[in-house]
Amino acid sequence: MSDDLLTRLKKALIAQDSRLTLDLTKQLLGNGEDPVKIADLIADGLKEVGDLFEAQELFLPEVMRAANAAKVALNLVIPAIESRGGAARAGKGRIAIGSLGPHDIGKTLVAAMLVSDGFDVLDLGTMLTPDKVLGIANSVQIVGLSVLLTSDVRKAAEIIKKVKANNASVKFMVGGAAMSEKVATDIGADAYGVDAKEAVRIAREMLGGSRN
Repeated sequence: MSDDLLTRLKKALIAQDSRLTLDLTKQLLGNGEDPVKIADLIADGLKEVGDLFEAQELFLPEVMRAANAAKVALNLVIPAIESRGGAARAGKGRIAIGSLGPHDIGKTLVAAMLVSDGFDVLDLGTMLTPDKVLGIANSVQIVGLSVLLTSDVRKAAEIIKKVKANNASVKFMVGGAAMSEKVATDIGADAYGVDAKEAVRIAREMLGGSRN
């Protein structure tokens, strides 16, 4: 039953049906489904939407409607993940995470996964500036940057350069549609993650834990 609901949820998201996405998310949480599993499925659905957009099978208005459907679901899923995460576990550190642009779905998913894994997460929101990151850099061990637009790559590079000049011990992990291994290296980031699961593995590794 749960697997059927998960399949229907993913299809509803891709179909940009916010009402059905919300109803199915409520049913899954009410049935005791792991909220992390639901978040993973939402991420998979959004990736498929992105693939369809690249293949010109979906267009920007449809992508935005799918993103809105995802947000509706995440408004329920994220609190469930955070409540399950509880206090930061021994050996875990503090991570700041934010988005260079106005979009926050990817950043929110990553933050939720990190909280669920026991990290202390400081959500910096959207439209990050160097000054905003500099203001918290000495209180965290890792900064995560979500970079969706190619026009924001230079801004990410500026943030990394200024923060590392002030505190070389701070590690940067980056992700988002505008990022790749090569771009991450070029702008001085310490690691690139393709999705929220990879972000958790990277954070564990950066703080001396297992990457498995």
